[in-house]
Amino acid sequence: MKLRLAVLSLFFLLSLRAVSQDAYNRVEALESDELLIKQKGTRLVARPGERYLIVDHSSFFGGYQRYRYFPGENIRFRLKDSQIKFNERIGEITDTTFTFVLVNEAIGRMEHREVALDDVRMIKTTNRIPWVSEGSFMLPLAGLIYVGADFFNKGIDGKRFTTDQQTLWVGGGLIATGFICYKFTFHTIRIGKKNHLRVLKTY
Repeated sequence: MKLRLAVLSLFFLLSLRAVSQDAYNRVEALESDELLIKQKGTRLVARPGERYLIVDHSSFFGGYQRYRYFPGENIRFRLKDSQIKFNERIGEITDTTFTFVLVNEAIGRMEHREVALDDVRMIKTTNRIPWVSEGSFMLPLAGLIYVGADFFNKGIDGKRFTTDQQTLWVGGGLIATGFICYKFTFHTIRIGKKNHLRVLKTY
């Protein structure tokens, strides 16, 4: 059982680079809209000169990755000197700012708020990876069920509410693997020296 768990964990880790959102080579620049169309799936980039946000992220496990945000898409972020979590749809993008629509409930109006790129402290991303993303929730659940089944059912000694070290290792391994999958799926990117928020244009 331990060997199977180890093989499963290794499979998840080795598959990450192949199926991550965009394993970015910092030497190769964006050369055509074909990459954008491929990355966005059904979204068609039709207007040359359209600005979009990029987040270049360097991580220990995932390597160097690039995330792209176009007008009309949601972005989750926090600003410097603020604990407010924003999850807003991007409006207009300039060379140094982007705007989003904020509903002012006090006066019942929608306001366009402009955010300078330099004021963004962190960005939260979701990197949908087949099998790995599902594992971030299913593996911890499987680990709890595995330990719980052994704890509540009678063992070979005929006693309930007992477990052994091997069961704890297997259940803990499943939970730990799920936590690793979660970290690969959900990123909190702190903008700074290694992680950069910039604006590029299609052409």
